[in-house]
Amino acid sequence: MKTNQQALRRLPLLTEINIYIFTLTFAILHVILQPTGLEPIVASVCFGNLFGLILPYLAIIASFVHIFIRPCLEFCLYAGAYESIVLEYKYVWIVCILLINMAVAITDISHRAVEGADYRYNRSRYLDDAAGKFWDSCEDYITTTVVPWKENATLDPKRQYIFACHPHGIHCTPLGQFHCKGTPFDKRFPGICDNKLSGLAASIVFKLPGVREFFLSLNYIDASREVVEDALEAHRSLFICTGSGEESLLTKRGEDILVLSRRRGFIRMALMYGCDIVPIFGIGNSDLFATYSWGMGFRMWMQKKLHISVPIFHGRYLTPLPYKVPIQVLVGEPLKVPEPKVRGEKPDDATVDSYLKKYIERVKDMHKQHTTDRKLTIR
Repeated sequence: MKTNQQALRRLPLLTEINIYIFTLTFAILHVILQPTGLEPIVASVCFGNLFGLILPYLAIIASFVHIFIRPCLEFCLYAGAYESIVLEYKYVWIVCILLINMAVAITDISHRAVEGADYRYNRSRYLDDAAGKFWDSCEDYITTTVVPWKENATLDPKRQYIFACHPHGIHCTPLGQFHCKGTPFDKRFPGICDNKLSGLAASIVFKLPGVREFFLSLNYIDASREVVEDALEAHRSLFICTGSGEESLLTKRGEDILVLSRRRGFIRMALMYGCDIVPIFGIGNSDLFATYSWGMGFRMWMQKKLHISVPIFHGRYLTPLPYKVPIQVLVGEPLKVPEPKVRGEKPDDATVDSYLKKYIERVKDMHKQHTTDRKLTIR
């Protein structure tokens, strides 16, 4: 369901069409696969292949053309029109579709809009509900439990928070706890997920056809400083994977590697707007895929210079299917920050460094308390 009563941000018409196509695709998959028991596996493969969602998009377009456009061409033009116009030039059509989508992705700035950046699916509609159930089935494959810092822990929905998620892994699974209502986190801490909450994603994510529609259909906005300040000024809470793409490249099974010691940005923003910082740690998230260090120097250079991360990984049977590993999402006690004298005023570097050290110690304590044989490395 929608996360609040305000109007959703406006998206380009092609983006809205694409989101509808994706919704239709996942709804169809739910209807077909749910009776077979294969739905959790297929949904988990889609999750593992998140940056390849353009493939089902092209598949559903091809199916639509074959089922509906073919008879129209045959009726309106001549027998064999479908073969001579569509099939003979299929690669031209595919390239044209991709180029149009790329042009929209490059020029569109809707991911920088803060107001209305909320969950778009409405569970009261059959199509949206079926698509949502498809993604919900991932929980039947990757079991996720939420573990708060104490048994009677609560979070005040009226407070403004920054939820800092670790580790990134190949995909930052803990972020999914904040996408919409009904997640294990939402059930444990009601009133947070439907109360002006936005996720932060790198700008490059919104320039990739297929991927951008997935993130724009959720409550994500651009992670640039200007957009983040606009969101916090509008009293929105944020969730973010602080280690970003650099941390994803360092992912190793059996070990938790965080890029955190130099990440002052989220601490500075919290101090500027008086947001409590809640550490979120996904134990097991680093174990969902096997990773390789081939060409790490070049890939790390691309990440730092071009902000493009290319992890080399695979799941079970050398596929995007994640290994069947349960995830414990630890919710740490909020790190309280003082209310700023002037909202939005930048704190001095010494104060930022002091709170970053406090935060890192809190993360270390969380990890030590809930693990016995996992190494934690903080860079």
